[in-house]
Amino acid sequence: MSVGLAITKQEIDSRAGDIARGFQRHFNDVATLQSYLAQTADADLVALGYTQGEVAILKSAFTDLAQLTTIWSGSATLPAAKDFRTFVRQVWGVGAF
Repeated sequence: MSVGLAITKQEIDSRAGDIARGFQRHFNDVATLQSYLAQTADADLVALGYTQGEVAILKSAFTDLAQLTTIWSGSATLPAAKDFRTFVRQVWGVGAF
């Protein structure tokens, strides 16, 4: 008897489906937050308690994630290699690599 989850077709199918759905859900969430950040003045975010530097990182991170979303959906291409983690790694916290 093995310990933990048994590797089965059903387990792989379930995990693959969950990951694919997660990507779709998160890309939709990126679009929502990016829209909010793009329409919100820096001063309004500073008034919430962010520093100007934190606002810049947050907006840059979601600008990059929004660009990745357009590539994901096929509505844009990336002309040159880009590390999308540059700003995002500054906001993802635990588990950063």
